[in-house]
Amino acid sequence: MEKNTSQQILDYLSENPHATVRQISRALQVTAADVRYHLSNLLQQNLVNISVINKGSQRGRPARCYALTHQARPNNILSLARAALSLLLNGSPNPEKETLGQLANQLFPNQTEFSSSFTSKIIRLINRLNSAGYAARWEARPQGPRIFFSNCPYRQLLNQFPQLCEMDRLILQNQLNAETTLDQHIHPQKADPLTCQFSVKLNKKP
Repeated sequence: MEKNTSQQILDYLSENPHATVRQISRALQVTAADVRYHLSNLLQQNLVNISVINKGSQRGRPARCYALTHQARPNNILSLARAALSLLLNGSPNPEKETLGQLANQLFPNQTEFSSSFTSKIIRLINRLNSAGYAARWEARPQGPRIFFSNCPYRQLLNQFPQLCEMDRLILQNQLNAETTLDQHIHPQKADPLTCQFSVKLNKKP
């Protein structure tokens, strides 16, 4: 199967870091305009970055150089995560209360907070979750707020480790100091449901 231009650019930059548009264009035998178009998309996906400005010996406008980001480079992080979780969860007699709680605290340690409203607390938490890739939002309800995740950062691990949904619940419960229940969660392979959904009670957790 023939590779598309974007993949060809990624392959070229893997072997030739800090390449210019002209160099990529000549190597792949495509127009410079086509290279720029694909580089623009790769920049938005955080697969390529502008590494340096190459002034060279020629006069005129400096040429931009491009290189792969760490995200675009091959890695074995997923296998490492599976191996680590297998050791942690399969070796614990009570993973929900012990290991999952410890993981929740490691990923989202409690922060020292000045006296503030519950609304301020949940807004700060949503911002922290979004920084970690959850695509989180919340809505107010009379019986307590509801929190939604439009993305599960651990979706590729859910088939083997469905306990990670419980870890997310513990993160919310610990950070908000309020009883939290998981109403639904994103399926690791199916399109529905589209979101993870949690309900938070305004009274303190037991």
